[in-house]
Amino acid sequence: MDVLLSEPVQALISINVLLTLSLLFPFAAGVWSLGLPGFMAVGAYTASWLTVSHGWPVAAALPMGALAGALVTLPFALLTLRIRGIYLAIATLAAAELIQLFFSHYEATGGVMGLAGIPYLGAVPILALAVAAALVSGLLFASRFGKALVAVGSDPTVAACHGLNVPALQFTALALGGALAGLAGGCFAHFYSFISPANFGFLRSTDVLMFLIVGGLTPAGAVLGAAVLSAIPQVVTSLEKWAPALYGVIVMLMTIYMPQGLLPRHRLGRWFKPRRNVTPRRAAKRLPVPVTGQGADDA
Repeated sequence: MDVLLSEPVQALISINVLLTLSLLFPFAAGVWSLGLPGFMAVGAYTASWLTVSHGWPVAAALPMGALAGALVTLPFALLTLRIRGIYLAIATLAAAELIQLFFSHYEATGGVMGLAGIPYLGAVPILALAVAAALVSGLLFASRFGKALVAVGSDPTVAACHGLNVPALQFTALALGGALAGLAGGCFAHFYSFISPANFGFLRSTDVLMFLIVGGLTPAGAVLGAAVLSAIPQVVTSLEKWAPALYGVIVMLMTIYMPQGLLPRHRLGRWFKPRRNVTPRRAAKRLPVPVTGQGADDA
């Protein structure tokens, strides 16, 4: 179990937690966006470019990477006005591939050879960022904003009839997800001190999607799913090369037996709902009801 305390594993789990939280916000709002690798790439290259080429401190470059990840979601947000569901997922995935292709041919960021010499950031600050992001996400989902997101994701038509601004909520959810993905990209780049377009391919989306499916559409579920599935191949090293197959089996079993994940919303609500101390009342003895006029006759 000492492997879980090593810096590479802590950084891996923390980055995957950030990525899973970034996917949680749009999915909770009913936006099937799989553009996560593109958002992550933009955040990673932005933060790395600032630290390598302009000498920015890492602490200042990471927020700029998150901001870049949020801004790049604007074209994706416009797609939500036109298409939904699986069509939106395909369109956003294609857009993410275009972003990867752009960085593959952009010489300023190293092209396909990648960008090296990125200042190092330890695992502890990345872990602190992941914990902070999880706590803030939990507070947001417990607020009116989070309940509005869930309402929009459940039925946007009904949500609109109740006065909720559906497009604005979906845009905000997508921007929050992009910011978290951009932050994760910046952390990834500065921990490994090297990035290339190959780090931001389609498989990253599928892995993070599996984390979310296993954990459930809640911040706690996102953290649990990312942490457990990221740690298993590291703890059992013999399973590391079988990780994709293992993930597939776990997801298949989850969809059959626990389709809402390990920590769905209704289960968390049951656990954290305050219990009332109800004192059992003694059943009152029922007296026979006199027939109309019977009391007058007896009198």
